[in-house]
Parts: sequence; C-alpha cells; structure tokens
Amino acid sequence: MTQTWLYRLQMAVHRTVADLSYGITNYRHPQRNAAWTAAWTAAKSIPKRIPTGTTPLECSEIFQAVAACEKIEGDIAEAGVYRGGTAAIMLTASRKRLHLFDTFEGLPHGENAFETGEWRGSLADVRRNLKEWSNRLEFHPGLFPESAKGLEKARFSFVHLDLDLYESTRAALEWFWPRLETGGVLLSHDYPFSDGVTRAFHEFFDHHSEPFLPLSGNQCVAVKIACEPMISETNLSS
Repeated sequence: MTQTWLYRLQMAVHRTVADLSYGITNYRHPQRNAAWTAAWTAAKSIPKRIPTGTTPLECSEIFQAVAACEKIEGDIAEAGVYRGGTAAIMLTASRKRLHLFDTFEGLPHGENAFETGEWRGSLADVRRNLKEWSNRLEFHPGLFPESAKGLEKARFSFVHLDLDLYESTRAALEWFWPRLETGGVLLSHDYPFSDGVTRAFHEFFDHHSEPFLPLSGNQCVAVKIACEPMISETNLSS
C-alpha cells in the first residue's frame, strides 16, 4: 500500500463506488437504518477533508464497532494515525477519550511494499485535523510500545491498529490485548494486505483462545472474551 498515483486512483474509485452504495446495500434495512445513516455519513464525509488510506466501507465498519463498544468501560485508542482520518471516525462514533499513538514521522523502516517515512502525518497536522475534539485527545508520539510508558494501568474498550509492519503490530497486540476490557474490540487495518500484519495476527492468536475474523476489504477484528488461557502442549506433557 504505497502512496503512489495508483493507490490514490484506487481510493478515488472506492469513494466513487461507495456513492452508489455498492457493497453496503443491506445497511439500508430498516432494522439498522439509523446506525447505517450515522456510520455512512461519517465514512463518506470525513475522508473528503482528512486524508486516509481506509475505504468508506472500512470506515463504516470502524464506526459501528466503536459505537457498539460505548457500553463497555475504558478509553479508546488508535496506533498508527497517519493524518487523523480514522481517528475522526472514532471520535464521531464515541464520546470517550481517544489515545493516539504514532511516530508522527512516517513508518520507522521499510518492509515489503512499505517504505521508510511512508504514511507520514505530522503531529501539528493531526492536531489541526482533529481540533474540534481536542478536549478528548491524548497524543503519545514515538515508537510503540515505548510511547505507551505511564499507561500501564490504562484500560480500553476499543483499539484500532493501522501499523503496517510486523514488529509494530506484534508489539501492539502484546501490549493492548491484556488491557482490553472483557467484550472490548480490537480491529486492525492491512489484513491480509500486509504480510507483516498477517503474520503478527496469526502468531499472536495461535497462543490465545479468542479467534480473530477477517472483515471485508483489508481489515480483521477480535473480541476479548472471558475464558481460561489455552493449554499448551508443553503443559500437557509436563
């Protein structure tokens, strides 16, 4: 997912097709029309003023997941902010405090299709784009998880990951999952597009009882449930 003319063209096509409601027709059903209207309005309007690498359909899924977690205790968080487009989606769907984790200098290194410095959104740029929600924002600049120091006791109801790279994604899963409230949701971009993100999710959830599920587009989701840890083969043989 490089910031080339081809990707910008693909995003433009997604927005055009979204105006025709392709792929989201069932959201017009009366039983969920109100939720669809709010989600779809945000998913189409926010990316027009704040650049994002997330399609309207993916933004709609983020909105509805965040809204569903309003009844769960804990703040919300995003790791991998770019210029604040999906953060704006989350803030529109929720009244909670949002923690934003990013280097604000682009990707720290290259990996597969990604290049060093790609997907850069400066801290000043993100602050400006999200200024209407400034009273509900906490910024944590730097490499993750070092940027999360001091938040060891924090609890979260919803977490959005858009980190693109293996090490960053794996570190975020290791740090956020124990701090996710029961019933909380973790949703990630770039699955299965990014080999690193895909590898991180399979490795992490191979050792946890909860499953994760692919969504439409390039996203996957996991819900924290109360259950006993998986019994490893090592424990069985001891």
